[in-house]
Amino acid sequence: MTKHEWWSTPVWDVKTGFDSKFNNELAAEIATIHAGSGPFNLWDHRLPRIIELKSYILKTVGDSIAEYLPKSMQNEPAIYRGWVNRNGPGSSLAIHNHGSALIACTYYISAPPDCGDLLLVDPRGGANWGWESEGNIIGIKHKRIKPTEGNLVFFPACLLHSVDVNRSRNFRVSVSSNVGISSTPKTNK
Repeated sequence: MTKHEWWSTPVWDVKTGFDSKFNNELAAEIATIHAGSGPFNLWDHRLPRIIELKSYILKTVGDSIAEYLPKSMQNEPAIYRGWVNRNGPGSSLAIHNHGSALIACTYYISAPPDCGDLLLVDPRGGANWGWESEGNIIGIKHKRIKPTEGNLVFFPACLLHSVDVNRSRNFRVSVSSNVGISSTPKTNK
């Protein structure tokens, strides 16, 4: 696990160990799900790989963020919503955040080369805390994370982020989720 501490806002990039076989099985499970008329939540579907991924996310996020939470929030993390992103060639995702969630996370099922980096915007605004450069532009206000199949990336949900243009010929497929803190206190394990 890599914890980037570029700013006061940590960003985690985790090599989960889930391999192509797991991802193919996860993708096959997702393909069997038919979205109903109401809001879609991947985690409502109790299929083996979906359950395994959800458990992994909850444990990893919970263990990683505990040191940042006040004692009053030392409860179990809860995934409130999960969805599948299928981004084809030429697609990108505009700058946004995840509203009232505590943590935003994305797990990459398929990430071909040059499929669109995750861009995380410096939360310090326009202040010149550092002179980052990219190409011939000095003063860049974002950091890049290259999508990697089997990796989980998570960060505070208030952090503005976007996804660069998919310049590959294939789809980038990921599962994104909003994580919060449940009202159930942590159990001693």
